[in-house]
Amino acid sequence: MASRKALDQCLVLPILLMNCFVLLGQCARPLNTEGGEDLVTATCKHTLHFELCISTLRSVPASKTSDLKVLAEIALNLSTTYAADTLSYVHELQSNSSAANYGSNNIIYASRCLSDCAEEYSEAIEDLKDSKEALADGDCDQVDTLVSAAMSDAETCEDGFKDMQSGDSDSTSPLTERNRYFSELCSNALAITKLLV
Repeated sequence: MASRKALDQCLVLPILLMNCFVLLGQCARPLNTEGGEDLVTATCKHTLHFELCISTLRSVPASKTSDLKVLAEIALNLSTTYAADTLSYVHELQSNSSAANYGSNNIIYASRCLSDCAEEYSEAIEDLKDSKEALADGDCDQVDTLVSAAMSDAETCEDGFKDMQSGDSDSTSPLTERNRYFSELCSNALAITKLLV
């Protein structure tokens, strides 16, 4: 009788372990990737900027073999890199301000706008770096707060130039496209992070 009970226990344990591994596998890939759809495509379907999501995530080779959390990290890294590139561009504009098309009455105001944008993008970079730490800690709410703050920084940059434009119809913001693209990258990163909750 004792050997029958031991035999039953030996059979039950492997079955329980196998069920645990199956359940863990389902938790690790929460998105439906049926029909041969890869994780990048399945993930990007949850973003507002699908084509941008696909092209940027696939530009990073690690995205092909990653899980959802790694895709969120990649999206945050892409946003951070673009913010740093935009900050460099702002510094370049500051050093070549005479070449910009601001209108003669707005050169001083444009210089102030560029200084403000440099400060805003510096803050955005810090927010995004902090958001990567929050993601590593599993604090998705903090990621949401920090990435949203980074998006607000880009909007503040653009708003400064809009104020200048209202006074001079010849003035244009040299950062409109960059601010829009950065906001879309951040929006995608937020959408991907929310899938982890």
